[in-house]
Amino acid sequence: MKEMNRFNKIFKTLMSLTVVIFITGCEIDSFAESDEHSFGEIIAPSNVQITANIVGQDADNPNGDGSGEVEFTVTAENAISYKFVNNGAETLKPSGTIKYAFTSLGVNSYTITAIAIGAGGTTSSQNITVDVLVSYVAPAELIAALTTGTWKMSKDEGGHLGVAAGLNADNSANAANWGAPIPWWWSAGPLDKSETAIYDDRYTFSDWDADAGKGKLTFNVGPDGAIFGKEEPMKADLGGDRGATSTGDPNYEYEYYPYENFEVEFTIVPFTARWDWNQDGKYEDTPAGQEIYPGEKIIFSGTGFIGFYVGNQEFFIWERSDTRIRYSTIGFDGNSWHGIINNE
Repeated sequence: MKEMNRFNKIFKTLMSLTVVIFITGCEIDSFAESDEHSFGEIIAPSNVQITANIVGQDADNPNGDGSGEVEFTVTAENAISYKFVNNGAETLKPSGTIKYAFTSLGVNSYTITAIAIGAGGTTSSQNITVDVLVSYVAPAELIAALTTGTWKMSKDEGGHLGVAAGLNADNSANAANWGAPIPWWWSAGPLDKSETAIYDDRYTFSDWDADAGKGKLTFNVGPDGAIFGKEEPMKADLGGDRGATSTGDPNYEYEYYPYENFEVEFTIVPFTARWDWNQDGKYEDTPAGQEIYPGEKIIFSGTGFIGFYVGNQEFFIWERSDTRIRYSTIGFDGNSWHGIINNE
């Protein structure tokens, strides 16, 4: 009897194991079959078509109305998203539409690449070249303000120097870098940089030629015969260290970099900046604040600059009046470096 009971237990155990193995085996087979059919054929996008709508273009104005704005649209078969490349800068646009505002004066050619993105990351692309007219007349009140008197750093004002994240390639600032229009990371308090060469520098704008769209900047380095800026771009652009001593880690600056007075040309061009004050992922005018900003940019020839030297000759104007200008420039490090100048 005991032997019979033992046999029954062994038999039940073997049957249980068989059922478990059978069920497990069925589950594996079932998964393998579904897995085998879960991936379809990966087809790269095809028939990529890109079109350009130059704002103001007509029979009398083949290169547009002078605003420099062009809207590009791309379509393709088997595409799930798109991106555009302008002068090496890529912008993802799932809708397949983007607007660029070109700023080089006169008629210039621009080549835009549209990339269609398909399943599995496959891509296909198409280029288009457009000839665009930019005919900009700088605001008379800005020219009048610039060319009146002499300008200097607004040393008694908080934020007269500062730094924040840089702008994106399309002059936008989003959740990742939305401090770009203001010195969000750090800003100088009144007279914070008294132990540097910057406060005795003077900037005089003159000789504006409206037809040529150019004027002259005279930079006077002041009695100390020096300027203030970042070590790396100064050494690269202005002639080595010139005997100056760097502050070293962490800022690597030349507080007194020997330099001479100089004159350069300057031009003023339009630019459109975009930022997302309320970080809602949109760029539009809302009660939370203006998120699309049409403004001006001052461009100096050569190694011309104002304020703190960071290796760029293009300066965005964020605020301006007859006696005060708040600006930023993108430095050698990709950050936006800020300043405020006022008129003596």
